[in-house]
Amino acid sequence: MPTLRLLAAGSVLGFSVATIGLVCTDRLDHPAPDPVPVMARFPALDPATTGAVAFAPAVPAAKPAPLMTNGFDTERLNALMRGDPILRPARRN
Repeated sequence: MPTLRLLAAGSVLGFSVATIGLVCTDRLDHPAPDPVPVMARFPALDPATTGAVAFAPAVPAAKPAPLMTNGFDTERLNALMRGDPILRPARRN
């Protein structure tokens, strides 16, 4: 039994060392490429500065959508979360 344990531990250790060695060899064989140099360029100008684009007249802002689109009562939910009692609306005679 001790011989089998020694063979198992030795094979695991040998496999680990072989894997590390092969990975290191592959990394040394394929070094990382040099970074690509960036060419200096003139900064892009705003077309409005150069006069290439004419200014369009201002468009009025769109009317905002109503807040309660699906009929959900947020005020009642907040009241329930505060612990206020639920009061039914008074009946009209």
